[in-house]
Amino acid sequence: MSTPSTPEWVNQQLFSDLLQHNCSEFDEIQKFEVSAAISGGENYLTIVLRIGIKFRLKDDSCKDESYILKIPLVNDRGDQHDFHEFFIAENDMYDRLVPELEQLYAKHTNLSVRFKPAHLKFIENPPNCDYILMEDLRKQGYINLERMLGLGQTEIKAVLKKLAQWHAASAQRVVELGDYDENYQKSYMSAEGQKWIEQANITFNVPYLECMQQHYELEPGQQQLITNYMDRLTDLYLDFGRVNRCEFNVLNHGDFWCNNFLFKLHAGEIRDICFVDFQLPKYGTPAHDLFCLLMTTPNLHIKLEKFDDFIEYYYDELIAHLKMLKYANKLPTLTELHENLRKNSLWAFVCAQRMLPVTLFPPSPDSNVTNFMGDSETAMNFKRKMFTNPSYVKQIKLILPWLIQRGYIN
Repeated sequence: MSTPSTPEWVNQQLFSDLLQHNCSEFDEIQKFEVSAAISGGENYLTIVLRIGIKFRLKDDSCKDESYILKIPLVNDRGDQHDFHEFFIAENDMYDRLVPELEQLYAKHTNLSVRFKPAHLKFIENPPNCDYILMEDLRKQGYINLERMLGLGQTEIKAVLKKLAQWHAASAQRVVELGDYDENYQKSYMSAEGQKWIEQANITFNVPYLECMQQHYELEPGQQQLITNYMDRLTDLYLDFGRVNRCEFNVLNHGDFWCNNFLFKLHAGEIRDICFVDFQLPKYGTPAHDLFCLLMTTPNLHIKLEKFDDFIEYYYDELIAHLKMLKYANKLPTLTELHENLRKNSLWAFVCAQRMLPVTLFPPSPDSNVTNFMGDSETAMNFKRKMFTNPSYVKQIKLILPWLIQRGYIN
């Protein structure tokens, strides 16, 4: 069984070799199924497949296994595709950096902290294609929560605690192992990426200004302030991407919204949270992940009202875990964190403008990277649909004045 987008190299023999390498008792595969792991319209950059396998062991008993395989949307060009560097970064995160963060907790604390699913590789006859292969966390009871409804206070605080653990370990890693590689410090927010940033800003800002003027019911002065702010986005992007060594910095997940973390629940209680999709890591201000989470994922009833409470909760957990890890550098203060958020408030606007529409948009076959990032008339119309989605309009009418009132848009 296969899906229409499954390349030929994803086959039973490939996974038979994988099991042979990883299970000494493996005998043969009895059932091999490939299905879509994510429904249409939920993933913009990659194809995500679920590989279900029933196999026999040498003692004649049977076992079921399930894997998640992530491959490029365009998967018949080997490594020559536009997002090749994302797969390089994600493989490095899975293989090297995330295990280093987990090991810091094993070294300094009694906590057993897990940030990611197990990562595997094809040893025999690896495909000539970028891929990420990992355990299927669904077998352990992990699930995504509904993105369009938004998460409640209990869920957001649980995510913030896990994020604080991650950020604390990522800061301690610099103390013990040195700076992150240059590509994690620059990401795409550098002079080398300026042309791409400029083009992306145009493709989003043109339809956004139209929709803002017609649907968001802002005062004329507010409209003009936001219009002027959007004219400066490229310079603001480059400023945001620079690492200020005098401030507290972390390795950000970089794409930290509800589709990229999974909850393990038991009797309605959150037992664990695991992160996925490490394609956009960026060393720098923690405002990056905080704004990404808090502008997209809480439900509207608490998103703005509880914002400061969420920041304080994150801060308390961050300091607690930095102390657990014996962080020797200066601890940030809550005042400094708020100042950092104001200084890096570009990301609050970017996430409200570009990520929140994705979060609230119903699954659609039109939801793909070509329409999201492109400037064709079809792509522009797709963005107009996102920006005028009633759920988004309802939220952004409140969010934009709130960003102005807090000095986040200035």
